[in-house]
Amino acid sequence: MNPSDDRRLRALWQSGDAGIAALPLAEIKRRAGTLSDGIARRNRREYIAVGLVTVIFALYAAFLPGYWLKTGSLLIIAGALVAGRQLARRTSQPDPGAEAGDIRTYYRARLVTEEHMLMRVGRWYLAPLIPGLAVFLAGLAPSLSPFGFVALVAVHALVFLGIWLLNRRGAAMLRRQIARLDAAAPSKGEN
Repeated sequence: MNPSDDRRLRALWQSGDAGIAALPLAEIKRRAGTLSDGIARRNRREYIAVGLVTVIFALYAAFLPGYWLKTGSLLIIAGALVAGRQLARRTSQPDPGAEAGDIRTYYRARLVTEEHMLMRVGRWYLAPLIPGLAVFLAGLAPSLSPFGFVALVAVHALVFLGIWLLNRRGAAMLRRQIARLDAAAPSKGEN
């Protein structure tokens, strides 16, 4: 290795591009399968959560006293259903014929769809739940001390912030995978 190679490698390492090395086709196929499995598991968990929220808050709406708690419960159900519908609409869908087509393009398209969905999770997942949660918490306020009410609001705000941050982090990880795919030009016979 001559000094110019050493400088070039050092510059590459310092630029961070070393972590974005090209992916071989077999690795892309493996990752596409892993991505499909992960998306299916995540969607099942989210749909189960929507079902649980619907049942629990339907019981709250039926049995809790006061219009604030009943209205908040119904708004939370509506928000959960909207979030579930948006998940079904926004998530990338598996393509059974992808193995016969261009797997790299297919995998990249799914990554881009998931990245966009995770980046906008505040709009389609969290925002529909906020009105119902705010009304429900307002209904709880008379039964709590001021400190208890603030603590309850803070806990919910932290949970929402955590969900938003985790999804932003997931989107950043997907952007790195997309960059790795883009760094690799397909060789002849690969697709």
